[in-house]
Amino acid sequence: MDDLGRMVDDAIGGSGRLVFLRGDAGVGKSRLVDAAARAARERGAAVLSGRAARSSTPTPLRPFGEAMLAWLREHELPQHPALAPFRPSLARLAPQLGVDPAGEQGTSLLLLGEGLLRLGTHLPGTATVLVLEDLHWADPETLAVVEYLGDNLENVPMLVIATVRTEESGSVDEVADALANRGAARIVGLRSLDVTAVRGLVAACLDDAPPVGVAEFVAEHCQGLPLLAEEQLAGLISTGALVRGDAGWQASTPFQPGIPPSLARNVEQRLERLSPSARRFADAASVLGAEFDWRLVARALGSAEVEALSQLRGLVEQQLVVASEDAFAFGHALVREIVRGTLLVPEQRALAGLLASAAAGGDSVDDAVLAELLSQAGRREEAAGAWLAAARDAIRRGALATAREMLARAEEAAEPDSDAATEIAGALVEVWSFAGEVEPALAAGRALLARLEATGAPAAEREEVAVRLARAAVTGARYDEAARLLETVRSPGLRPAADVLGAWVEYGNARFDAAVARARAALAALGPAADQLACEAWEVIGTVERGRDVVAAEVAFEEGYRSADVLGSDHWRSRLLSGLVSVELAGRRPREERFVAARDAALASGAVATAARLELDLNVLRLREFDLERAMLAADASVAQLARLRLPLHGPALLLRAFGHGLAGREAEMERDLAAGKAVDPDDVVVRAGEHGHVRAPVALARGRYELARTEFATAMDLYRAHPGQLFSMRGIWALLETALGDGDAGERARAEVRAGEQASSPHNWFALQFAEAVAAGRRGQGEEAARLFADADWTQPGPLPWMEAHLRIVVAREAARDGWGEPQTWFRQGLERLVELGQGEGAAACRALMREAGVAVPRRMPGSDRVPAHLSRIGVTAREFEVLELVVSGLSNQAIADRLVLSVRTVEVHVARLLQRTGARGRADLAAHLAR
Repeated sequence: MDDLGRMVDDAIGGSGRLVFLRGDAGVGKSRLVDAAARAARERGAAVLSGRAARSSTPTPLRPFGEAMLAWLREHELPQHPALAPFRPSLARLAPQLGVDPAGEQGTSLLLLGEGLLRLGTHLPGTATVLVLEDLHWADPETLAVVEYLGDNLENVPMLVIATVRTEESGSVDEVADALANRGAARIVGLRSLDVTAVRGLVAACLDDAPPVGVAEFVAEHCQGLPLLAEEQLAGLISTGALVRGDAGWQASTPFQPGIPPSLARNVEQRLERLSPSARRFADAASVLGAEFDWRLVARALGSAEVEALSQLRGLVEQQLVVASEDAFAFGHALVREIVRGTLLVPEQRALAGLLASAAAGGDSVDDAVLAELLSQAGRREEAAGAWLAAARDAIRRGALATAREMLARAEEAAEPDSDAATEIAGALVEVWSFAGEVEPALAAGRALLARLEATGAPAAEREEVAVRLARAAVTGARYDEAARLLETVRSPGLRPAADVLGAWVEYGNARFDAAVARARAALAALGPAADQLACEAWEVIGTVERGRDVVAAEVAFEEGYRSADVLGSDHWRSRLLSGLVSVELAGRRPREERFVAARDAALASGAVATAARLELDLNVLRLREFDLERAMLAADASVAQLARLRLPLHGPALLLRAFGHGLAGREAEMERDLAAGKAVDPDDVVVRAGEHGHVRAPVALARGRYELARTEFATAMDLYRAHPGQLFSMRGIWALLETALGDGDAGERARAEVRAGEQASSPHNWFALQFAEAVAAGRRGQGEEAARLFADADWTQPGPLPWMEAHLRIVVAREAARDGWGEPQTWFRQGLERLVELGQGEGAAACRALMREAGVAVPRRMPGSDRVPAHLSRIGVTAREFEVLELVVSGLSNQAIADRLVLSVRTVEVHVARLLQRTGARGRADLAAHLAR
């Protein structure tokens, strides 16, 4: 108990933990948990508690659902922005939250786990304690969420306590041991009591010293288990062998061998004391479960509620059942098993039949409970239908492993060639598809289609299965198989769905015109009415055109967004808004406000993966603006979250962070993240091409290493040619570098490729291509044409000059000075001023060298700039920042530095922040090492 108390204190201090209490039945796990929960409440913590129940096919996520529902009966879910995106996931546990757990949160257990972590962080109270009892009976989804919690509790004010019975642990032991081996959980084994401990327990139960021999007798017959010790003690009292008088407890008769030596005999004796009606009530309740719906038992036995409560009173008085408000349960799972074990198999079957009939006539019984009862009653056909209904509910809640188990039970109960067997097979295809298990989905689907054909099922029914199967094939990039399936679809009502899926097939096979044509065919068939398929069709068109024509892509995403708006679908609104801002990223000066709005909309709809992708887009924007401090903070958070949620954007997020490290001059960190990004998925073309086109080339550009940038862009272009349709808005920069630094033929080929190729209409590609055309015209001696082309591309844009454009201006200025056209001196100065302002010291030095080479006067450096050491100049430290660095290292405060240099305190704070960011120092004290180097 002391250990649990310390864990509660740790959670209050912000350090969470998962602990498994493992021991035999009756060893005191629940008693220990109750004590810990009381202590936690006394310290101001919120306590949620749920338990798994014994069943051949457990209800998915039952412990979490019970804990959540019980807590929500007395509280409201906190309205916190960090929790809001996960409401759809939490709605899987508590439907009254009123959010449909659809879209990407419909099946993700990781997002549910993340939602519980956020809940634990933001519940009112000093911390959150989540109690999960009897996990040896838990379903696979519960164990998956428990594992996620264990791996991510370290910095969350939440303690999760799970109880596990040793002799029945099975799967949960594998999870617990794996977590413990990697330091993500602690396992506490509860040992049986020795004689001294039993003596203390007996004294505590009697609230007085026991007579001589009582503790020894109890210890001899309780097997060291607190539950059996209490049962033995209760047996002595109930038989009159132990009585309480004025002088305390006394043994009235010797302890005879007839006293029950085990809990089983003790329970049987208590059953014998019940009235016949109360005994029948206990028998029926034991068939239903350790926790039971007493009203259902009453209906099954034909008892009025008043009669049923009278019978329950007898069970409570005999300490067989415990009451909690309006709920009843056997005192321990072992008690229920003993009661049920006294029944003959035919008796169990008959009672199960009565309970099943009563449950089928009500509306509060879980389908899985009904299915279990029908199975016990031997009513196979009805059981098959109930298991199918339970499986469909599990699919809706994303409990796919449990759904598979339920469908297996349904298959066992159904007649092989019945309609039910066909429906079960169809549901199994759906489960495998949702799980992303393409091969099992296709195998199950083929078997189902063969069955439908063999039984002469209507064509429409076969085609509906074919469409469902085709979606699974598209999900797994099995485009040929999807195409074969879609060819069989003839029903007019299924044609729009077939065309949308066919459009994805064409896109996957790089047949872009055909993809757009099929998506438009679906739109034509759907007509003007808003529909989810219409949203998806517009998404296909936008996705295709984004790689070819950004204007057409923007139109498509806008149309899709309007359809989603009319439909009122937050899910599709966020997806299409995400597409819109991805197009904007191809512009020269994208606006951050639109990205933020799109991300917030995605979070509001619970589209966590979409929001994560938009956060990456925001980081691209920050890096293009050279806002390294904000970009790196966000990048660290994104990498951690994407890794935790195992989303497919983890590799690109690592590359983006590598880009930030490269811009900050942290070469080793850049290489580390590049290697990690490629390791996530070595075959991902986004990562393979991105290493060169989105990291190495732009980093070389920022350092003024234009020849290296040209080489890296060329490598990226080779990969993009091999994988068409990928968004890459720096093709124009590649063409400019090929034109300026390569021979005439190389430049002409590059310009022709960009001019006629993908994304030629992208503003970011277009202006750089125009710069390249200007350089080519100047090289041909057409100075006036070159100046005109440059001016056309250089029209004024709002906001400061982006750093990439500053470098491109320098590249053009070098060629213009060499070929005698335009205003190279002005363009050199504009580029240099911007690089100095941003602190790109190495790039600025390269610009000055090019200016001297071109015979252009180099502006005088800021006084004191020659004092900046080379290693600091390379990472962009300015003369003023170097002055601040010297004063920080000397121990002065920001206010003292501001007074010394006649600056505002805020300006000094900015300089210090930039020094920390540029050097990678963790704090002011670490800056001294960089000054002394």
